[in-house]
Amino acid sequence: MVLMVMKMSITKTVKGGIPVCKKVKDFLEVVCEKFKVSENAEMGNLMTTLTSLKFDGKTSVREHILKLVDTAAKLKDLKKPLDDSFVVHMALSSLPESFKQLKISYNTQKEKWIHDEMIFICVQEDNRLSKTKFGL
Repeated sequence: MVLMVMKMSITKTVKGGIPVCKKVKDFLEVVCEKFKVSENAEMGNLMTTLTSLKFDGKTSVREHILKLVDTAAKLKDLKKPLDDSFVVHMALSSLPESFKQLKISYNTQKEKWIHDEMIFICVQEDNRLSKTKFGL
């Protein structure tokens, strides 16, 4: 019964590439094998995202940094963890020139931020920059 429901829920295109299976376990193994993603390719895509993502102002600075943190978490799931200070550095590097004062401040401090602190500080800086921009 479960196998029949599973087969009915997939598209004809996918169904055509899957051999007939009598057991749910066998069916799931075949489907998993068909959609398996190379860990090396996935890691490469995540590293490219992490190193090329730039803050464009279309989303909030919080969302931007959380996307970088999420990408680092996905790398950790692939057994390729990144040091938190590296993620903070990448996030700061991805911010535009208007955050220059914040970057200098971070680089001159002995204490390093964790990403939660960095998000809080960057959001504050973004709010300050917005107020300055609009003369508030």
